[in-house]
Amino acid sequence: MSLFFTKESISFFSDSSMEESVLSSDARGKGVLVDVVNIDDRISKLPNDLLLKILSALSTEEAVRTSILSKRWVDVWKDTSHLFLDMRKMAKFGSPLSVVAHRARSMTKVINDHRDHLERCTIYYYPYQLLLCENGMLESWIQSLVHVKHVNHLTLVNCRYNLKSPHAFNSCWNLKKLKLVGISAEIGVFNVVLLSCPSLEVLILDIKCHKTSGPLKIYNHNLKVLYLSSYQINGIEVSTPNLEIFIVRSLSCEMENFVIANPRLQFNKNYWTTGEIYPHASYYISCPHQEQKSVGHEFMVREASEYLTSYASMSVSVDLKNTKEVEVLKEVLAAWLGEMHELEILLKNNNACREEGESSIGRTENKFWEETKPFPNAFLRAYNVWLFNFSGSKEEFTLASRLITQGTVVKTLKIKPSSKCNKLEIEAIVAKLKELPKGHKELSIEMF
Repeated sequence: MSLFFTKESISFFSDSSMEESVLSSDARGKGVLVDVVNIDDRISKLPNDLLLKILSALSTEEAVRTSILSKRWVDVWKDTSHLFLDMRKMAKFGSPLSVVAHRARSMTKVINDHRDHLERCTIYYYPYQLLLCENGMLESWIQSLVHVKHVNHLTLVNCRYNLKSPHAFNSCWNLKKLKLVGISAEIGVFNVVLLSCPSLEVLILDIKCHKTSGPLKIYNHNLKVLYLSSYQINGIEVSTPNLEIFIVRSLSCEMENFVIANPRLQFNKNYWTTGEIYPHASYYISCPHQEQKSVGHEFMVREASEYLTSYASMSVSVDLKNTKEVEVLKEVLAAWLGEMHELEILLKNNNACREEGESSIGRTENKFWEETKPFPNAFLRAYNVWLFNFSGSKEEFTLASRLITQGTVVKTLKIKPSSKCNKLEIEAIVAKLKELPKGHKELSIEMF
């Protein structure tokens, strides 16, 4: 069945039409397009589940506009699982005060009229727009989304908006993902906000503090993914025992003023050791039970490229005797966009006890390394690769040889033995690696 409208046909309506569909029920059902639709309105006969799938491909503005297509469409958008509210498009720079205030009220009505719990909500706006509106409007949106709509994923993006109070985030038990971009506040406000969201699994902060009075504190037992880019913050304390992924884009604090309490993320490389120029990601690969989804892995494969620019670096720990972990490593590296500055691979001790809930898939029948396909693909390039805790196993030798012959490593491959006792054995293995045909003639292979 072909659709009788497209994004373009919906977008044909003016902004005033959108507002009328939101603010006035009398305006619904009017227009030339409705007469055309009613002649052969087969799509309106579809069940709500299918209609919601159609609306999920539209922005909230476009979804609300479908209310004027026919009576059948009037309330369908109110059951969508997400809202995407963009004040930048609804009220452009230089718009009269009355227009800005009117558009902001329409956004308030959209939030209030949505009648189901929300999976996610994204709000884009400029600070001057909120200054022209009623005082505390953004905070009222947050309160409604968090405490009435029970949103799971909340994203706030703006330019230099000053969050004066944390009260809108009080008791945010339902929030699983929080993304704050371009927001400034006192350090104490940020600390209270983060403390009020104990269920967070993903936290993305691109923030600025205009008053520094102590460190930024991130204490959360459920957090799996943490992204930090901060300015005018002199110290950071992170206590997240279950954190799997930690990405630093840019930090103004010195290394000695950054404290992280997490036994998983004890790598040799980090944002500071790589020169404080490029983003750095640390990833502890773990495989929960099959029926559980890895929040960290989903983030790295689907979203990390948004935060990791070309020439960024990564530290990753992996058990090469665990087929599942190797597959995860392959997917993450294959999803990497652009060239990599440094790649640190910390090889897990295969004799170590696994953490509670961690899978043992592939430990007895590991045939992954018998494949002849490029690992992770034929395109990834890393200028410097470090292999730490190298024991000389068959899997480790295979990984190193592929990195060399495929041309994955461009400049240097450095190998650190797992102990001093097997140093001579590792030296012999390194000598064999040096004899392999190199993808890059200038590649240097060293043991340290």
